Amino acid sequence: MMTGKMKVTMTIKYQGEEVETDAATVLAFVESRFDRWSDVVVEYNGRVLADRAGLDIPLEAGAELNLFRIVSGG
Repeated sequence: MMTGKMKVTMTIKYQGEEVETDAATVLAFVESRFDRWSDVVVEYNGRVLADRAGLDIPLEAGAELNLFRIVSGG
């Protein structure tokens, strides 16, 4: 008997390339790529998502997602 939820894989466009993911939310996808979501600017379907609450939305098949690492220093 199998228990728990099955992971669903979908195709999204990440940094201009089609990739497969099982991330259910934008936040989960970001956290799978970067140690800290706060070091990343997220563009989802042409919209910049500015805070953690904005990232906790469902990731949809066919979505376009771009992540930009924030670099600072002197």
